[in-house]
Amino acid sequence: MNVQKATKARQSALNGKHAVVIGGSMAGLLAARVLSDYIANVTVIDRDTFPTTPEHRAGVPQSHHAHALLPRGQMIIEQLFPGMSDDLRADGAVSVHDVVPVVFVTPAGKLPSERLPGEFMAFSRFLLEWHVRQRMMQRSNVRFMSGYEVDELMATPDHAGLTGVQLKRRDDKADIEILQADLIVDASGRHSKAPEWLAALGYEAPSEETISSNLGYASRFYAKPADFPADWQGIIINGRPPHNPRAGLILPIEQGRWHVTMGGFAGNYPPTDEEGFLQWAHDLADPSIYEAIRVAEPLSPIRGYRTPANRLRHFEQLDRWPRGLIVMGDAVCAFNPIYGQGMTVSAMGAMVLAEQLGQAGLLLKPGFEQQCQRALARTVAAPWLVATGEDLRWPEISLQGGRHVGTDVLHRYMDLVLQQAVTDPQVTQAYMAVIGMLAPPTALMQPRIMGRVIGGAVRRATNRYINPSNDEAQFALSPEAIATLQMRPAARYAHG
Repeated sequence: MNVQKATKARQSALNGKHAVVIGGSMAGLLAARVLSDYIANVTVIDRDTFPTTPEHRAGVPQSHHAHALLPRGQMIIEQLFPGMSDDLRADGAVSVHDVVPVVFVTPAGKLPSERLPGEFMAFSRFLLEWHVRQRMMQRSNVRFMSGYEVDELMATPDHAGLTGVQLKRRDDKADIEILQADLIVDASGRHSKAPEWLAALGYEAPSEETISSNLGYASRFYAKPADFPADWQGIIINGRPPHNPRAGLILPIEQGRWHVTMGGFAGNYPPTDEEGFLQWAHDLADPSIYEAIRVAEPLSPIRGYRTPANRLRHFEQLDRWPRGLIVMGDAVCAFNPIYGQGMTVSAMGAMVLAEQLGQAGLLLKPGFEQQCQRALARTVAAPWLVATGEDLRWPEISLQGGRHVGTDVLHRYMDLVLQQAVTDPQVTQAYMAVIGMLAPPTALMQPRIMGRVIGGAVRRATNRYINPSNDEAQFALSPEAIATLQMRPAARYAHG
C-alpha cells in the first residue's frame, strides 16, 4: 500500500480534522507521519525540549544503549521517508559494501557468517530519530508542542468518545490548556498512563502480561581501532542459560564509532566502573568483544540502565473502548530489547495504522479504534513471543498474567535450531530472517527447515555426525586476530 497518497474523496472527508499524538519518540513520530497523510492537522506533544542537533535527550535515556533498526524496519522507514538513507549517509552513517554485517554468537556457538552483496548501513538511534523528526517538522500539517505533558483525556458527557487532551507546560504547573482533537494516539512509551486514563473515564483497565526479567545494561562509545583485524562490522554475543547470564554487543554507528553494550539477565547487572565493565566483557561466552574494546579508545563514560519488568497490555481484549483513542508502541508492548525489535515494531505499528486508516472509509467510523487495537496486537504478538520465550529460559524469571503453552518444547526445538544453524547456512538464513522480522517465527517450523533441524539432531545423537565448528574454541575473532590484538597495548580512558 502507498501510504503517501490519500484519495481526494478522503481528503475532502477529513478536511478540518485534528489528530494529537502523545509522545515524540520513534513510535510517535512514525504514527504522526502516517496520520499526516490522512488527517488535515497533526500535533505531536512531548515532555522534552528537542535537541537541535543529533544527540541524546532526557526523555530517551535508553538511547545511551545500543539500538538496531532491523531489515524490516529499514524498508518501512525508507518507504515512509524516501531518501532517508541518503540523509543518514550524509551525516556519517556507516555505509559499506560486500562485508559481514554482524556476527552472532548464540548459546550453541558462532553462526556462519558470509560477506553479503550490496550495502550495509548502520547508525545510532539518536541520529535516526533526529532525521525523522526533521522530516516531520517540514510537513506543513504537522506541529510539535515540546515541553508539555498530557494530564488527562477529555471526553463527551457520556464518556463514549474523546474530544481532546488536557495538558500543561512542564516548567509551569499552573498553566493548563485544553487541546481539541478528533483522534488521540498514545505513543508515550512504557510509562503510558493509558490504563489510568481509561479507568478515570469509567472503562476497564486492560489485562497485562508481565515478565519480571530484571534486565540491566551498561554502555559506552568507542572509536573503532584502526586496522581492526576482523571481517565483521558488529558482533552480538548472547548469554548461555542457565549458567552465564552475560551478553554483549558491538554495533557500528556514524563517525567511525562503536556503540558497545553489556547486558545481564535476572538481576545480574553489568558494572559501570572501568575494571568491572572490562571484566564483564572478559567473562562473556566469546572473548572477541573483550579483545576488541581492550584496545579501543573510549569516547564516553559508562552509563547504566535497568529495566525491572517488560509488559504486554491487552487493550484489544476490552469490550468497551472510547471513540477517538488508539494506543501503540511501548505503551502497548514494552519487551526485552535483546533482539533489537523496538524501533522495527514501532515502524510496523505505523504501517498497521496506515492500513486501518486506508480501509476506514469515513474517519472514525464505529469500531475503527478497536479494530486498530486488534491489528496492532497481532503485530506485536510474534516479537513478544520471541523475546519473552528467551527470558523464560532463566529459572529466576517468570511470566505473570499470561502463559506460554509448551515453553519447554519450544526451548528444546530452538536449541536444536541453533545447534544445526552453527554448521548449516540454510538454517542460519531462516533463523536470521526471523530475527530480522522478515519472516514469522513459524518459518522455522516449515517442513524444509524442520527436516534439516531434526535430521541434524538425529545424526548428532547417533554419533554419525561430527560437527567441528561447534568447538568451544571457535570464536567470532580468528586465533590470528586475537593474537594480533593481544600484542597491542590497552587503551586508556582519559575522560574522567
